[in-house]
Amino acid sequence: MYAILGTGLIGGSIALGLRREDAGAHIVGFDLAPGVAARGVERGALSSSAPSAAEAVAQAEVVVIATPAGAVADICKEIAPHLKPGAVVTDVASAKSSIVEAAEALLDGSFVGGHPMAGSERHGIDAAHPDLFEDAWWILTPSGATGSEAYSKIAALASGLGAKPVALDPAAHDALVARLSHIPQLTASALVDAAVSAGDREALLGLAAGGFRDVTRIAASDPKMWVSILRSNRAAVMEALEGFAKRLDSLGDLIAGERWDELERWLAGARRARIEMFVRPDLSGEPVLLTMPVLDRPGVLAEVTTAAGRIGANIEDLRIVHSTEGGRGRLEIVIAGRGAADALAQVLNGLGYAVERGGVD
Repeated sequence: MYAILGTGLIGGSIALGLRREDAGAHIVGFDLAPGVAARGVERGALSSSAPSAAEAVAQAEVVVIATPAGAVADICKEIAPHLKPGAVVTDVASAKSSIVEAAEALLDGSFVGGHPMAGSERHGIDAAHPDLFEDAWWILTPSGATGSEAYSKIAALASGLGAKPVALDPAAHDALVARLSHIPQLTASALVDAAVSAGDREALLGLAAGGFRDVTRIAASDPKMWVSILRSNRAAVMEALEGFAKRLDSLGDLIAGERWDELERWLAGARRARIEMFVRPDLSGEPVLLTMPVLDRPGVLAEVTTAAGRIGANIEDLRIVHSTEGGRGRLEIVIAGRGAADALAQVLNGLGYAVERGGVD
């Protein structure tokens, strides 16, 4: 039996994923917001809802705390006297050091800190989906107090939901996600704020290009959730912000001083790092970026991926950047090995695509 405490996007998706794995799984839910857990029952994610966290966990073997980060310690304190022997507790908050310290003091070796690296700018139980965690990293943060059986159970939970569990020290986790998640969120929000303060809103919406939309998409995320996250990881976020501000100052100096060659080298280095970041380390050759304009129609991806498969070219990363003009977009794929990339480009050109080659020069 499972208890899910917090049945929004993440908690609801965990429940739906457990249902997909085992249709007969008994899952009790509780949510701090009235009516949310009941909606989880209506959606088929939960077997039942409980009026309190304590009642939800009374018979559970596995408890998942999916509340905002700032509420995790209080939830642990509430449920500690009501857990059955052998029950295991985990959370999904994106800040770990303070939460792990507080939870372990209350729950001894039965707590395993967790953070699935998956989400959406949408939120709430109606946005939940059983496939949310497919191929996502699920960071676990064991400490010296973590029981091996408890860790194994939560790692198995993550794997069963399609995720890839990986262990990190809580402090190392916080420093990492501050740079990969928290600073990007603040940057996206700051970019939107800068843009809307610059002039006419309707003109802005008309001119906003795909790049701006992509970079600022996460600014639509729940602000209350993000305040809770940032409060819980304040020290790591401040350190990351200081480092980011120094990089922006350095870029400003390059532009002010008209040091264009240095700027080009810096941009080239960032471009190389971005392409290499999202490909596997066991590539059979250097990563090569192929880009091409495509019509926004069904079958384009199938045509391109079928062509790649036919000649044995490995696609390591793929995305479509949609055009604001409608009906068209740009397909970007990363291929392992220049020979395979050149062969695929030739095939795609023969199919009528205008392929441009890039690399990590």
